[in-house]
Amino acid sequence: MLHNGRENAFTLIELLVVIAIIAILAALLMPVLSAAKGYSRTVGCKNHLRQMGYALQMYVHDNQDQYPRYLGPGGPSNGDADGAGGRAVGLVYWSSKLFPYDSQNWTNRSFHCPGYVGAITRPYIKGAIDRQGSYGYNIAGVCLTDATNEYLGLGPVSFWKNAQGKFVSPISASQLSAPSQMLAIGDSFMKAGGAGASDAWGCGTYASEYAAEPFAPRHGKNYNVLLCDGHVSSISPWILFNPSNSAAMWNYDHQPHPEMWMQ
Repeated sequence: MLHNGRENAFTLIELLVVIAIIAILAALLMPVLSAAKGYSRTVGCKNHLRQMGYALQMYVHDNQDQYPRYLGPGGPSNGDADGAGGRAVGLVYWSSKLFPYDSQNWTNRSFHCPGYVGAITRPYIKGAIDRQGSYGYNIAGVCLTDATNEYLGLGPVSFWKNAQGKFVSPISASQLSAPSQMLAIGDSFMKAGGAGASDAWGCGTYASEYAAEPFAPRHGKNYNVLLCDGHVSSISPWILFNPSNSAAMWNYDHQPHPEMWMQ
């Protein structure tokens, strides 16, 4: 006996029900997939920072216990754009100082956080020294003021002078009061509407920057940081870049120094 093929076909209502179920399942899976993608970016970023931590410790060991300057003399640039900013001609960035121990150039996208979508450039303002990219180096600690000329980070620029007019030396590991709580390198300051972030890492910004747009997400809500003892942690950028919460972590004496905060 012959059967009409239409008896085995789906009705329009059945097709709509199936499509609706698939759409619901897809909607349920999207947050899970997004979280998994963010987690993979977090893992990649932390691995980058750990490698930089090993490189930083080896550099310190090989250079009289001193941390590299953010920008200073000595060694090739390895493509990291030395000779920038007019008076900085012939100086080499901190990332190049780590090159013998971790051979990644600043200009290479693989050097940077996989969740960073901003610019990776040479100094982006004529006469400036800082570059744009995903990671920053603790150049001066809490945001300095012209009145104090004190530099409490790891590696100031070689032509910076203190209040007494003397060139500022880089910090030695023996000067760190709390290495496990001292910030060295981490995800750079970047707001959601920004085109890029400076690699001159520091704390204490104008209050208006906190009241405006949120921080750019890279791998979830937190930014990754490398501490001076070599371990990597995650901190909310609203805490990391707010001196009321984290100022002591930026300074080698582990003191907040509120007199140096920008208001």
